Amino acid sequence: MTNIKNNSLLFNEEIKNQFLNSINEKTRQSYKRILQKTYEHEDMLGKDISSFSKDEIETVLRSFKSKTRNTVESYGRIISSYLNWCVKNRLSPINVMEDMKPNDFEKFIVDETEYISEKQLKRYEDLCNNYQDAVIMRLLFIGVGGKQLSEIRNIKVDDVDFQNGRIKLTNTLKYDSNGESIKSTERFIDVDARTLHLIDGAINQKIYLKRNGEIAQTDNDNVRLFTDLVNNKYVVRASITKTENFSKPVDKFVIYRRLSMLESVLGVDKLNAKFIQQSGMLYYANNIMDSDELTLEDLKIVADQFNIKSYHNLKGFITTDNIRKIYKRSREGWGQSHYTKKILL
Repeated sequence: MTNIKNNSLLFNEEIKNQFLNSINEKTRQSYKRILQKTYEHEDMLGKDISSFSKDEIETVLRSFKSKTRNTVESYGRIISSYLNWCVKNRLSPINVMEDMKPNDFEKFIVDETEYISEKQLKRYEDLCNNYQDAVIMRLLFIGVGGKQLSEIRNIKVDDVDFQNGRIKLTNTLKYDSNGESIKSTERFIDVDARTLHLIDGAINQKIYLKRNGEIAQTDNDNVRLFTDLVNNKYVVRASITKTENFSKPVDKFVIYRRLSMLESVLGVDKLNAKFIQQSGMLYYANNIMDSDELTLEDLKIVADQFNIKSYHNLKGFITTDNIRKIYKRSREGWGQSHYTKKILL
């Protein structure tokens, strides 16, 4: 987003407030927030945005630094609705945005994100001194997630088919007052040998090295460098604490804390669940592409693998350009044999 010092101001405030008072109260605040972001440009040019040329409007849209088309388009529609109101009230002769189509907003996407490749992920995994940490990154990367990361948290030892390279995933949709799952869905995904290796390591791990084994010892050597892991039926497990319920899946915040710790220890700018999953989506898309251009079918297959309800949410960042920034040619890594296209009915 644009860094605006006076981000609470409205240019031509009286007119802007008249417009805001004419729209639904539920959406008024979001409209106001966008119009506050246009203040800097209006102040610099000394005129209301309703008097901007199309080029000047495009400068505003580009300044939002939106990472997806959906975002910049929604901002643009808000500005356009204000321009329409100005035309209707004879405050402006024309809405210069009225002919803009959805695809026209793609050129305003500013993607400064550098996603990680599968090779980079392997390096991060190799730097992990806990299989329990490495397996979380790998599972996220290959499409395991679910609501509140429940697909990762719910994986039991018996859900892993080492012989056939498959794991059963349970996505918890609703919990009772005790935190027990009362509504869920199940699916199966195929996994490669490296994922199985990391899962096996996580299952057999008994102790957890604090901060990836980089805890500084005191003069008295009285700092415990590790914690004991809960011994239960799950693959990803928490450390033993006084309040830990040993038989339940690990809490989602344990996973978040471990990723945050790895981000710090490994010196990575961001290593959160969403970022790892998106990096994995690009890798998966690269490996299923039949040509040099991403197709709608490819997007649907990625959405299915990562259990995303609508492939439309992926259009903003899963693009041929983003894939080629990381992978110079298709089918790198595991190869096409691992990524068999599914027929989606």
